[in-house]
Amino acid sequence: MKTTLPALAFALSLVSSATVASAQRCDAGADGGVDPTLAGVLRDTLPADQGLSVPLDTPVRVRYFVRAPSNPTMCLRVRGQSDCVPGSTAVVGDEVVFSPAATLTPLTDYVASFADAAGGTNRINFRTGRARAPTTVSFAGLRSVDVDRAVRDACDPDAADITIRFDLAAQQGDGFSTSPWADVDIEYVVYSTRGPGVGNARERERFRPQVTGGANDRSQQRTFRLSGADAAGPVCFIVRAIDPLGRVDTNTQEKCVNPAEGNYFEGCAARPRPSNGASLGALVALGLVALSRRRARTRG
Repeated sequence: MKTTLPALAFALSLVSSATVASAQRCDAGADGGVDPTLAGVLRDTLPADQGLSVPLDTPVRVRYFVRAPSNPTMCLRVRGQSDCVPGSTAVVGDEVVFSPAATLTPLTDYVASFADAAGGTNRINFRTGRARAPTTVSFAGLRSVDVDRAVRDACDPDAADITIRFDLAAQQGDGFSTSPWADVDIEYVVYSTRGPGVGNARERERFRPQVTGGANDRSQQRTFRLSGADAAGPVCFIVRAIDPLGRVDTNTQEKCVNPAEGNYFEGCAARPRPSNGASLGALVALGLVALSRRRARTRG
């Protein structure tokens, strides 16, 4: 038994459409949204191109700016072969997701081909590992948050730059064998949990890490900008780690800072909820689809 597209559509019907950054700036800065000319242009892929040791039950996810192509195509094949791997393709928000009907072959090179904005074809290459995906994502969360006044300009003189620091997530195996996600395939989402204009949690940044240090260097730093309106009082943040199957870690490390008065830290009472983080909801829906596939295989 395999997951059907109607099942995926039903899961996604529980999720509202993705939100666009609400604080508009007069330039194309941090809160200015996405340049509309990029609509439909490839943004990134999971797995990453040239990825190694990719888990055998991974979906192939292709993300576009703003929206996915209206007539998405996806063909996953073993390198050197012409036939596409059986499976189903669905549009999930701004992504095209291909779910193989069965686990992939271990230690095998694959090529995924998909449509680009101009109607041509892009492709990524990856090599599978020996096992299925890890069962959990273990992430300790934020270590620190600092604030600096942004360079003043006529556009937004009260903007502030927020710098967050954390250590990369550690993927846990299934107790028998481990084929962990590559570090660059874990996505990190930064939420404001308290601050001016923040009711429920508000997504601020979504990114995959740039790993440039040695194997033992797990530290990460990310800087993003808050508009002057959003930096007018104390703000709290939390970071979530999400694997390619949509599974989210459960860390509770919230850190706060006051752009108006300098850095300080304390626990925040708010908790991030997906009511205005629709992209997170879409990923969770992917996780539900993956879970149903696992159960179907178990029954079989």
